Amino acid sequence: MPDSEDYTPEYEDMAEDSPVPVGREIGTHLEELRKRLLLSLAVFVPLFALGLAVYRHLWHIVILPLNRAAPHLARFQALGPSDGLIMAMRIAFAFALLLSLPVWLGQIWSFVAPGLTAQEKRCLHLSLGSGAVLFILGAAVAYFAGVPLALEFLLPFNHAGWENSFTGRDYVDFIVVCCAGFGIAFELPLVMLALGWFGILTPEMLRAHWRAVFLAIVVLAAVCTPPDPFTQLMLAIPMLALFGLGYCLVAWVSAPSRSQHPLR
Repeated sequence: MPDSEDYTPEYEDMAEDSPVPVGREIGTHLEELRKRLLLSLAVFVPLFALGLAVYRHLWHIVILPLNRAAPHLARFQALGPSDGLIMAMRIAFAFALLLSLPVWLGQIWSFVAPGLTAQEKRCLHLSLGSGAVLFILGAAVAYFAGVPLALEFLLPFNHAGWENSFTGRDYVDFIVVCCAGFGIAFELPLVMLALGWFGILTPEMLRAHWRAVFLAIVVLAAVCTPPDPFTQLMLAIPMLALFGLGYCLVAWVSAPSRSQHPLR
């Protein structure tokens, strides 16, 4: 430190401009992340407990697609003494995660937003909002249409002499895979828009490789759904329509006037 008689305002400017030590900055970010996680858990844990308390009511919602497809089959086997508890915890976890998701997204946004520019904030706002809407739309299509139709198609193949009896875990896994698979697949237009935005995809490229795109949609439908052709076909058909929507979005952002778009 300089002597008091030699001290000038220049030292104040140097102190203000001196960078924050990297270790201290990382520690600050980690502390902020810890607070965000604790706030999210403070909402998630009570919702999980509530899910356990109302588990029987939630179970009626879970088996609604099966009741629509085959009401006489809404009975399941328990292969172990803990199966009921495990199913209750899994359903309560899904219930709590779904209801607390806005809080998780809000905390993530509060953590990353200070480091973003105004343009990046607008883009991220649109991406999060449209992505959530598309995922919920896909999951709803699977729950109200895809799963009941798939069950109506699959169960009759268990012909006379076979008993349609399966565990609750098998049924819930089928529901979760279908809803999550449809939700992820419905993000296709948003992914295509992002790739077109950065110039990775162009309308000309999509037209030239439409056969490969068709094959990729079929493969993605097979990966995102249970291993039966009917459910895969049910996802592949709307994905083709979503691809058409994505193509229009790519053509829009690739237009010559895109440089005047307000988000750019």
